[in-house]
Amino acid sequence: MSGREPPDFAMQRAVEVLASIYERKRPAHAPTLSPRADAPIALFNERLSLVVGNSTRRDVERELGIAYRYPSAGWYTYCLRIAGDRAFLTLFFSNAILSAAELYRPRGAQAPSLEARDCGNYRLVPGEITLGMQVLALPEYFTAIPAPSGGSYAQIFATGFPGGSALAMGNDGTIERLAIYVDASTAPAALPE
Repeated sequence: MSGREPPDFAMQRAVEVLASIYERKRPAHAPTLSPRADAPIALFNERLSLVVGNSTRRDVERELGIAYRYPSAGWYTYCLRIAGDRAFLTLFFSNAILSAAELYRPRGAQAPSLEARDCGNYRLVPGEITLGMQVLALPEYFTAIPAPSGGSYAQIFATGFPGGSALAMGNDGTIERLAIYVDASTAPAALPE
């Protein structure tokens, strides 16, 4: 054994579903995710930098406290106030190391009514990409990929970076969701809890 635990089932299944949607909707000559960002992309604010494959659950909880378990087992959600609106910061850890981070405004009736707290404005860096900005302002290393019909987002832009990938998703030219995911092949070994 390599000392690594097998990937979490929910996370593995989510990746499989997204990949199958992409494969079904991909044109015959689909664009690749290049150019890629030269450096890791972080979900950042002045108090906490979230870097997949690097940030630890202990560091996150030291800054943000204990999270609400949502939308499913293994995901940890914080409700933030960003530009006067509620936003969810949802994190997934594998072996106590950040594997995925998503920032979005909750839209569904099933979203919990958590109290929003002021934690600063999170954004993807480099690039200073924020919720509510126009998709035309995305850096050139983001590539448009086909959005699934009937999905929540009509526009999806992706890029790779050393150790992971990043997505910016939106509707009507405005970014509504930001996400970063670790590349499973470069995931670090377990950290002690």
